[in-house]
Amino acid sequence: MKSIIFKIAIIAVILVAGWLAVFNIPETVESFLPSVETVSLEPAEYHQIVSGSGVVMQSELDENWYVTVFIGERDIRRVKIGQSATLSGAAFDDGIYTASVYNIGDVAFTRQGTFNYETVIEVTLRIDNPDDERATLRSGNSARANIQTGDTENIFIIPYSAIMQDDIGEFVFVQAGHTVIRRDILTGAELPEGAQILAGLSEYDQIIITPELVSEGQLTVNESGDTQ
Repeated sequence: MKSIIFKIAIIAVILVAGWLAVFNIPETVESFLPSVETVSLEPAEYHQIVSGSGVVMQSELDENWYVTVFIGERDIRRVKIGQSATLSGAAFDDGIYTASVYNIGDVAFTRQGTFNYETVIEVTLRIDNPDDERATLRSGNSARANIQTGDTENIFIIPYSAIMQDDIGEFVFVQAGHTVIRRDILTGAELPEGAQILAGLSEYDQIIITPELVSEGQLTVNESGDTQ
């Protein structure tokens, strides 16, 4: 009788040990996860812009400074006389000069773009602060204009460091409990502090901002996130 009780006790110990092995998650599991910082989607204000490149010149008639840029036909409908713009260029510090739309050309023409030919319209902007002490304008300087064409839009962004890209497209790593998940994303506007997220993430996601620290063995299957 004692031997039967002893055998039952042995079996019970084995069963309990097996149950613990299957259902208990050891604390050392966390050591397999990357020690990384995470962020959530951050709200930001985005001022809609249209961009174009061109040349600075000083008028012989009124001695004002202007920059003539070329805007693609798809964007020209958003440009209006009087809209504000900021100028940047190799010859002067970014953000020093401001301007306003002075004239919009009546004729569209085709010119060689970066990759192919494009149809553009000439837009002239008058520079507001040509006498800024921090830089000197010269006729012939190249310039890029960002014309503010719309109201302020509230968007969500993440840091550029969190975004990776491969043959499929852009993606991030999301930490969910003790797992790391790849999320394919769609980005939009580019701000100095980060990129707009159009789809792939929700406000509850914890996004890893140092994805290079994540190894392949720490990833689970790919998930599609909620559209933000």
